[in-house]
Amino acid sequence: MYLYYNSKKLSLLFAISLFLITIVTISAINSVLGLTSSSSLLSLAKKEKENSTVPFKITDQINVLLNNLVDKNKTNGAFAIGFVDPNGTQFYGHGKLSNTSNATVDQNTIFAIGSNTKVFTTILLADMVNKGLVKLYDPIEKHLPSNVTVPQYNGHKITIEDLATHTSGLPDWPDNLCPEFDSGKTAIQFRINLMDCTKDYTFDQLYQGLSNTTLSGEPGPKFDYSNFGTALLGHILTLKSNMSSFDKLLAHNILNVLGMNDTSIGLSDSQKSRLAIGHLNGQELPTENNSNPMAPGGALYSTASDMIKFLSSNMGLIKTKLDTALQGSHLIRHATNFLLPDNIQASVDTDKFGFYVGLGWMITTNFGHEIVWHNGGTADGYNVFIAFNPKTEKGIVILCSADLMNINISNIVFNTNDNLSSLILGLLNRK
Repeated sequence: MYLYYNSKKLSLLFAISLFLITIVTISAINSVLGLTSSSSLLSLAKKEKENSTVPFKITDQINVLLNNLVDKNKTNGAFAIGFVDPNGTQFYGHGKLSNTSNATVDQNTIFAIGSNTKVFTTILLADMVNKGLVKLYDPIEKHLPSNVTVPQYNGHKITIEDLATHTSGLPDWPDNLCPEFDSGKTAIQFRINLMDCTKDYTFDQLYQGLSNTTLSGEPGPKFDYSNFGTALLGHILTLKSNMSSFDKLLAHNILNVLGMNDTSIGLSDSQKSRLAIGHLNGQELPTENNSNPMAPGGALYSTASDMIKFLSSNMGLIKTKLDTALQGSHLIRHATNFLLPDNIQASVDTDKFGFYVGLGWMITTNFGHEIVWHNGGTADGYNVFIAFNPKTEKGIVILCSADLMNINISNIVFNTNDNLSSLILGLLNRK
């Protein structure tokens, strides 16, 4: 996810723990949705799950459940859904852009996508590997200035692949990213301070943070989710490209190729007019201005329409010169020991599922179907889930302008005993 904090400072850990995602328990979800007292919703969910011959309609059961999540929690947030399969695309929007706008969100509404940015960064890596500009097993020190000290663990060096698979041993965030905060402040004020403190973080500070880091273990064997690692990866790729910035490199090599014209790190005036404002506890938050060094880990904004183009390309429904890079990014490279992003333990039946990581992507399998996915949450009140099944060629994106503290869209899909999760997983697995 993409909440800024310094994981080594205990006082900040207490405060930020209020905002970390948690896998929503089944009883809590049922309570939020009112499922224990709503036999009609249960009936709808059961019918959708059991009747595999009924064509999926995005405005039916899933929307009923999501509408309830947004409205019953009084989040003032909105959401947009996109679905794609070989038969075409479907979109659905619910809610308003902001407290002062009557415009309803749709497939062209802008949302922050948080850590979903990471899979764009790693696809960029796969493309540059194919072009011979970098190698996955290169030590990262090979591509950084000679005056930067890169930590090692008992002589074991961090490789490019380690950064892309969260196996580098680096912490989630650089230790010098943020100063301490007063944990007694309100949640809204804390978030505002959190965003303010990160926007001016420099590449020199990134180098200093790297040089002062002690690795948690040997690079390679252990999954340990790291925004720090993805930030370094994006910076290295920018240096190797000789382009002036990561966002220009990403636009040139990935976004323009896929026709993702509404996906960017900075927002134009037109995009700002279509931005769904993020919320925490029903209150609007200012828009986050991410620093350049940390941007590769979670700074992108996008729309449901653009993200469906992205999923379509990953599934091969759209053919581009990036096909080899896209397919290479899906390959399983490490087991995660049932950990999700932010090192959250999966709540599904781990005897029936395997959890893995590719280049950036997370891969969950029941050993019959694979779901390739990622999620994202931001400090300015968004959380997002994207997923596709390469076998059934079905993909879904859910963009939400309410904080994961209030609506946990980004991890709800892995509560397989929850009705919404079951509907989405059943949809993706259906032939």
